[in-house]
Amino acid sequence: MDQRFSRQLALTHFGETAQKNLARSRVLVIGAGGVGSTVIPSLAAAGVGTVGVIDDDRIELSNLHRQHIHRLLDVGQKKVISAVERVAEVSPATTVIAIDAKLTPENALEIFADYDLVVDGSDNFPTHYLAADAAEIVGIPLVWGWACEFLAEASISWPARGAGFRDLYPSPPPLSEVDTNVMHGIFPGAVLVIASIVTSEAIKVAAQVGDPLLNKVTRFNAFTNEFCVDEYERQTDAPAITELSDYRHLCGYTPADEWPTG
Repeated sequence: MDQRFSRQLALTHFGETAQKNLARSRVLVIGAGGVGSTVIPSLAAAGVGTVGVIDDDRIELSNLHRQHIHRLLDVGQKKVISAVERVAEVSPATTVIAIDAKLTPENALEIFADYDLVVDGSDNFPTHYLAADAAEIVGIPLVWGWACEFLAEASISWPARGAGFRDLYPSPPPLSEVDTNVMHGIFPGAVLVIASIVTSEAIKVAAQVGDPLLNKVTRFNAFTNEFCVDEYERQTDAPAITELSDYRHLCGYTPADEWPTG
């Protein structure tokens, strides 16, 4: 085993089997923004064999206070390109697949079929529902996390093993309450903390170690430095997800609205 992983290999309940599981794993990260900026290089550094990154956005100056994978000289560049360059510096052995596109109902199932695990680091509910539904149809786990203002939360959607995203959010909150971070602002500490939790859960699932955050959601308030973990259950009477739908309409967008960025 590579000496660079010696501190992981020394962990109780980790060892060579877990490290080999990571090396064989294929993880897709949705978004190379706030959450993804921590998750993407961390997965590579931990030894994940293949990391896919899907994002069609470009780096803006206002991103840099929380999206630490990108540099000042990268402003204006595609986020996926910047992410690939940083991973190459951190872990040249990791295969990185850059997907310069939005995740949509038209491409989600085909993309997800190539991966063992998906991490949703997006910042809008249409993508949250789309990612959760697509992962359920394909039959793979999804680790998700987001932050807005000082608040953040993370969990795992894995209906084959426990509760899913729709069990926590049977219906989306009103659109007026979930405007983008452009309107509400975002505290970088909230992003970093929840992204670390997302990273930890993704590594545990990929390595097949520990107890994943199933049937629980971790919530963090960076303003008050308070954590809470709330339990939720699989809704046995909920209809099975068998196809993707119009998630913009579900979340209150009009037909004229573009698919949200992030």
